[in-house]
Amino acid sequence: MNTVKQFIDVSYHREKDEFEDRKKIAKAIMDKELYEQFYPSEKFVYGDSYTSTPNDLQLYVQQYDGGQEEVEVIAEFTHHLVIKDENVDDQTHDIVKVSLRKEANNGWFIVLKN
Repeated sequence: MNTVKQFIDVSYHREKDEFEDRKKIAKAIMDKELYEQFYPSEKFVYGDSYTSTPNDLQLYVQQYDGGQEEVEVIAEFTHHLVIKDENVDDQTHDIVKVSLRKEANNGWFIVLKN
C-alpha cells in the first residue's frame, strides 16, 4: 500500500519544489513506459505558479492472499489544481486503478496495464 501512496504522490503532486525528488521516487517504483508518461521532460515544465496535489487518499485492494505476483488497487482522492497566473483553482474527485507487480527483490512495482 505504501508503494501506491508513493505513486499517487509522485504522479499527481506537481509543483516546482522537490520535482527532482519526486522524479527519482517515480523512477524507482514505475515501469519505464508509465514513468515516461508522468515525467516526459527532464525539467519541470509547468512554471512557478502551477501546483497540483492529491488529498484525502483512500485505497481499496483486491483480495490478496499473500502469494500473488500481481495485485490491483483502487485509489480514490481529491485532486487540487492551482494555476495562479491563470486564476485556476479547481478540485476533482479522481478514481485510479493501479496495477502492481512483485519484483524479485520482494518489492512492489507499478506497471502500466492496457
